[in-house]
Amino acid sequence: MYASQKNIQIIISLLKQYGVRYLVLSPGTRNSALVHSVETDPDFVCFSIVDERSAAYFALGLCESSGEPVGFSCTSSTAACNYLPAIEEAAKKKLPLIALTGDREWYKLYQMEDQMIDQNYMYGKYCCHYCLLPKGVNSDEEWYCIRKVNEALHSVENGPVQINFQVSDITFTVKELPKFRKITRQDNPNWEDVKSRLGQYNRILVICGQRYPQSIDLSNLLADFSDKYGAVIATDYFSNVNSEKFMRTVLVTEAMSMTPHDFDKYCPDLVISIGKHFWSFIKYSLRANNTKFNHWRVSEDGAFMDGFRSLTDVFPIEAEKFFTEVNDTNNIASEEYRTLWKKKLDNVRYPQMKFSNFSIIRDIVNAIPAESLVHTTILNATRLPNYQKMDESVTAYSNLGADGIDGCLSTWLGECHDYDNNKKSFLITGDLSLIYDMSSLLNHLNKNQRILAINNYAGGEFHILFSRLSVPELDWHIAAGHHTLMKDVASINPNIEYICAKTQEELDAAIPRFMDDSDKPILLEVITDADTDAYMLKIFYALNQSWKFRMKGVLKQKIKSVLVNLKKRK
Repeated sequence: MYASQKNIQIIISLLKQYGVRYLVLSPGTRNSALVHSVETDPDFVCFSIVDERSAAYFALGLCESSGEPVGFSCTSSTAACNYLPAIEEAAKKKLPLIALTGDREWYKLYQMEDQMIDQNYMYGKYCCHYCLLPKGVNSDEEWYCIRKVNEALHSVENGPVQINFQVSDITFTVKELPKFRKITRQDNPNWEDVKSRLGQYNRILVICGQRYPQSIDLSNLLADFSDKYGAVIATDYFSNVNSEKFMRTVLVTEAMSMTPHDFDKYCPDLVISIGKHFWSFIKYSLRANNTKFNHWRVSEDGAFMDGFRSLTDVFPIEAEKFFTEVNDTNNIASEEYRTLWKKKLDNVRYPQMKFSNFSIIRDIVNAIPAESLVHTTILNATRLPNYQKMDESVTAYSNLGADGIDGCLSTWLGECHDYDNNKKSFLITGDLSLIYDMSSLLNHLNKNQRILAINNYAGGEFHILFSRLSVPELDWHIAAGHHTLMKDVASINPNIEYICAKTQEELDAAIPRFMDDSDKPILLEVITDADTDAYMLKIFYALNQSWKFRMKGVLKQKIKSVLVNLKKRK
């Protein structure tokens, strides 16, 4: 029988899958759930040594002689302290020792709990990896435990690791041990095997995260991969991948116009992710369907980023190297998956535009010259350009890593420093973001720099999330409503040429000047209404969602409206 606690099951399952046979066990309560589970499992060879210091040294000697990783386990508190000398010795020799230390729940620390000390990082620099495992009482904790144990057991090839696991109720009710997901780092991949595995998937989705600079080689490789494996290549402008040679599936569109339920029809059976962070909500649709696909991550950092909760393979190499290797095939792919997505994207519907941030960004983005540099601030400034047809040669940046409103102007100025001053560079920003970083306008701006500031006198994202129907006081504090013109902000630098547009006609007249050559940097402020901005985006989403979900949303809005009116009458 195995312990009922999930973190114990995960440890045991992954120890098996990583080929760990030898376990040196010392008696105690906190580790008894693990001890009894492994002592009755024929896949393990167990040794009983009462003194923890001796047990750790015994494990070290067994590791040296066998050439295999060896685990050793003890209860909490001072018992775990006795492992330090052997772990220090193993660190010097880079031996694969696995310290499995039982612990009590973290919230009991320093609360007069018996036999409990702080076991976090207790072996310090002598361990090449440490993790603290929660009990695994819900799906989030289970997912976390799976990732952390995989990371630890991968790291043990570089020296000793500590897996510190929390235990409370100890019961043995599980007859058959579940098999939990192993994550394999492909340090030396067998490319014939990789190509064979790829050929078994019918629905491959390649997600291109943020990358720069642009790579024509990667663009060509992705096009070739798409043809040979029938893969859909999902990009946004911040991927900086030229998609003229393949069907560009827009990360933002595909996610925001579908509910997780709608996404089921388009769900891949393999996701390959390259690049860095991406903003798109497709990650939530994938998480909601995570049992239906495997995830391969291709990145030089080799990190176990398991954002979709389905990671199985990590390739710690450049994307160009990966696709060069797997494209060396005569594979003939089915067009079915690409056709499915093409039909979806060909039928994306756009609302009849009112003057709003949606229409403004459409007009500006479509007019940006080839080979320009563009930096967008977060949320709508990042979201809305991806619905447009920006020139593929434009290099696009955004602070997507932390997705913060602050510092976007300064980041753009830094990006422009080594950029060709004969080419245009653009910042697309909202009012609050520009106000945040306004002191940077005191810096020297060159004549080819352009700032589009869309001013709706509030944090527009909060009008999308809440609306004044549900929160009449929305602009008081949540959306940080204000009455500041960006003209006043820009006035701190008299070298900036200022243009203002409050209507579509005024914007149409301003765009040629904004794009043309000038002796000064230009700031174009366009005044919009936050409610209208939010409304246009909501209509766009509604037009592209399933009929049932759309009707549900309509009914929800009507009920809200009725409730607000009733509240006003009272």
